[in-house]
Amino acid sequence: MAAENEQYENKQSFYYLEICCRLISEKFGNDDLASWTNSNYVQLSSLLYRKTSVQISPSTLKRIFGKLKTTERYYPQKATRDALAQFAGFENWDLFILKNLRPVKDREQKKEEQEKNEPVPQPLKTIHRKKIPVAAILLLAVAAMAIVWQFSKKENQPAINLQGVKLICKNPVGGNPHSADFMIKLPKDFSGDTTKFKVNFDDGRREKNEATNELFTYYYEVPGRYYPVLKYNDVAIDTAIVYLETNNWTATAIMQHDTTRVYPVNNQPGKDGMLNVNAEALFHAGVDTNRTFFVHFVNAIPMKISGDNFELTADVVTSQFRPGVRCSQVNIDVYGEKSKHSIMIIKPGCVSWAHLHFSDVEINGETSDLRSTGADLSNGGIIKLRVQDKNVSLFVNNKLTYKTIYHFPLERIYGVDVVFAGIGMLRNLAIKDLKTGEVHALK
Repeated sequence: MAAENEQYENKQSFYYLEICCRLISEKFGNDDLASWTNSNYVQLSSLLYRKTSVQISPSTLKRIFGKLKTTERYYPQKATRDALAQFAGFENWDLFILKNLRPVKDREQKKEEQEKNEPVPQPLKTIHRKKIPVAAILLLAVAAMAIVWQFSKKENQPAINLQGVKLICKNPVGGNPHSADFMIKLPKDFSGDTTKFKVNFDDGRREKNEATNELFTYYYEVPGRYYPVLKYNDVAIDTAIVYLETNNWTATAIMQHDTTRVYPVNNQPGKDGMLNVNAEALFHAGVDTNRTFFVHFVNAIPMKISGDNFELTADVVTSQFRPGVRCSQVNIDVYGEKSKHSIMIIKPGCVSWAHLHFSDVEINGETSDLRSTGADLSNGGIIKLRVQDKNVSLFVNNKLTYKTIYHFPLERIYGVDVVFAGIGMLRNLAIKDLKTGEVHALK
């Protein structure tokens, strides 16, 4: 009987998911889901990100909409369902369900069908039971009334207007380190729960609850461009910008699982723009080189090049095998106005950890096939990222490894961040403006 109840609950959950998918397809302008192609899911992923600031990959959307057939029907997590409901025109998933409750007639019909399939009960012998005390009956009745009252109160609760809520950074541009002053600004008619606000500061640390309509400060200590996100009830509602500029290349080490400090490393670009740090320099900076560590080479200088029409070429040597470094990865981030491009090249055996991010498009090795991007560059190699009119082509050693298209423009480039796991070497990095043909070598 418990298994039947669980199966019924699952059917109820997918009943609402199917309604939400139908509403989304109508808003998308094509309710014939059977005719949807990959480009439709890519476009929907972009539109969802624009409206909700929540990134749902095209492959995940295919699973949600039933395009990708699996042994068990995929049911997304709460944050994803909230974003879907928000795109469909509701504040969150719970309110969407309350506004689309299954008709009573439909529920009664299902109950009748279940009763028909049950065996006819046989007459039972009369059993004399003890009478239930009147006080216990009254107590149960009061509890039931309280539950009904709470449910009706939630159902009749007006939707919370979050359109006027803003995350504001009063001093977004600074040097390194930088203490950024933030404020969560609320409209006068805001009626929500202010304890449900959280900020993801986009630096790899945990999200934090912050007071509203009051100034609070957050400390950034690695150069680069950050895109902090304000969330309400775990749904993204607004973003801001923080930009730590540099004069040239800087080197900063971080230790895995250590969110309390970073390690600036003395670094002087060598001949032809070569960048690397050795074990001695890392030791003097305080890095335990027997543990897992990463070195960021950041050049955060604004460029007069569009992040939607450029070609980046990097000559890199990733880390040799050492304690804490098995996958020998390198990450390259290209900062844009309100988003970024990010690529990870990692050993073939580690592609499950691979990650690609092109503005509003995000691809993970755990849910997508990124085997073509796997490469061992510990003996050196050339990475080329070409973006032309939002069409992306990624090359490793002159071999095309991945192609995609995004929709949210990156606009102007504000610098790059090259990250090595362990000790790596950047021998040269250049960015070509595809509009003018001019090549800028970052030294």
